[in-house]
Amino acid sequence: MRQSAFILLLIFLAGCGTVKHYGLTAERIKTKTGWEMPYNIYYPKNYGKEKVPLFIWLHGSGERGDDNVSQLIHIVPYLASDITQIKYPCIVLAPQCPKEEYWAPIKKTEWRIINDSEVTKPMSGVMELIDKLLKDPKIDKNRVYLGGLSMGGFGTLDLLSRRPQLFAGAVPICGGADLGKATNYKDVPVWVFHGAKDTAVPVQFSRDLISVLKEAGGDPKYTEYPDGGHDVWNKAIREPELLKWLFTQVKH
Repeated sequence: MRQSAFILLLIFLAGCGTVKHYGLTAERIKTKTGWEMPYNIYYPKNYGKEKVPLFIWLHGSGERGDDNVSQLIHIVPYLASDITQIKYPCIVLAPQCPKEEYWAPIKKTEWRIINDSEVTKPMSGVMELIDKLLKDPKIDKNRVYLGGLSMGGFGTLDLLSRRPQLFAGAVPICGGADLGKATNYKDVPVWVFHGAKDTAVPVQFSRDLISVLKEAGGDPKYTEYPDGGHDVWNKAIREPELLKWLFTQVKH
């Protein structure tokens, strides 16, 4: 079988939920409004033996679609790898945003908040999916973590502003926030990452967020890479202290 045909077959089978990529299983949820959101999910080896954390990862704009595979390009394989899972076993959830849509109500070319900050269709789907998963008694409700890159960084901060009570910690990378709602999650531990030379999403967005959170009494962590561009996510997720810090966060 030719490689291109084989890849198409994998994508088709992934949509049917019969193929695993990096140990994740492709699934779909039919939302209350009738559309189906693709997602992949990974269950650790100790699932069912003890309560495990849930880590939701939101991809960037380049991985949007309906193939239920593209959202696995960045970060997700690392989170589901033995390197991570041996130390920090957790469920990894990777939903996929449709083409031409966004996790947060933003205008990409300007990265500004639009539509009166109303929740987007993809984000409403994510919230429905999280609510469904959290009915599972095997998930530790006090250790639900959230992260995302670029468009997913905006999505991470948008979801935090809407459901701060759900999360024990969050990792937004090269994103931005509706600063008017940032105080909603001032008490949630966050570690923000950005490249100083990012030409896609201005680093000032993260700097402003940190300032607002600190002024509100929060204690956010911030790492800015002086020579980093937009694609700092691989370096950020592998920071030696990041996952250790994140997985010690427990909601009280």
